Amino acid sequence: MKTPPENMVINKASAAEEAPVVVAGDEDDDGEAGLGLREEVKKQLWLAGPLVAVALLRYVIQMISVMFVGHLGELPLAGASMANSFTTVTGFSLLI
Repeated sequence: MKTPPENMVINKASAAEEAPVVVAGDEDDDGEAGLGLREEVKKQLWLAGPLVAVALLRYVIQMISVMFVGHLGELPLAGASMANSFTTVTGFSLLI
């Protein structure tokens, strides 16, 4: 079996070079502190916040429609709740 040429050999990096996580309090070569947990949470919330808001507002639309039907009586409320559950299960969420 031939050994590959030297320029084609892939050297495995050490464990310290593979670790993508920076622990709070670690310092880089220039003395700056690494990205802390608080900053990471802020970045995650900044990205995920609109997605969470849209998901909650989607359910609020369904809740308001059931609340309006609830003023008509117990039987219409039960029917609207069943219809709401049926449309949610059968793919109404794909239309929104």
